[in-house]
Amino acid sequence: IGLFLASIFLFTGCSMPWQRSHASYANGPKPTTQQLLLALQKNFRTVTSFHVVMRVENPGTAKTQRIQIRNADGDVVMPDKVKAQATVILSGQSVTVNLISIGDNQYITDPITGQWRVIKGVLDPRTLTNPDTGIISLVSKLQNLSQPSDDSVNGVPCWRVTGQLDAKNIAFFTGGGVPSGTILQTSTCIGKSDMLPYQLKVTGMAATSDTANTVYTFLISNYNENISITAPKI
Repeated sequence: IGLFLASIFLFTGCSMPWQRSHASYANGPKPTTQQLLLALQKNFRTVTSFHVVMRVENPGTAKTQRIQIRNADGDVVMPDKVKAQATVILSGQSVTVNLISIGDNQYITDPITGQWRVIKGVLDPRTLTNPDTGIISLVSKLQNLSQPSDDSVNGVPCWRVTGQLDAKNIAFFTGGGVPSGTILQTSTCIGKSDMLPYQLKVTGMAATSDTANTVYTFLISNYNENISITAPKI
């Protein structure tokens, strides 16, 4: 029944209830940057799930003692579940693995056998889900903000806002270790119809292994789909 009703809304062009509750600037006057960021932070709290693709371009040399994610493609369920396929640097080698994080429990597939293993320190799901302390919170810490400009991400019309971010504010994700005062060039694209983030891009030395040309890109889509994530059998 739920799927049937969703199909009716889709093909008749009607809005879902949660879409109507969101502030929209798609057809009205251009919003201010402050209006956009406040709406983003408010609306993200209503999200139940989303799809995320993370890419790291122009990475530096990874430290052998750490597992570093180079790219990932997966689903996130609020408040603390992530399931993804990722390319990671493991013991100096690039390998493709599957990851599941549920709260404080993290699992990774052995790149040779494919069997699930328990692991620590790879991906805390709250770095993606928590609007106050995670990736989304970075928009509230941007300085020297631009005014919104028209853009689109994967066909979704959005408002592009750029600014500067102190690298210490993303250390919870990258591990930090860069000189104090390091500034990162940052941009986000906020959907015109739902005021939700569809892209966040950070450029610069956010971690000790990064270069000035390292780019972290988060592409977010498929909000509020019905997704189930469970722990694997070990």
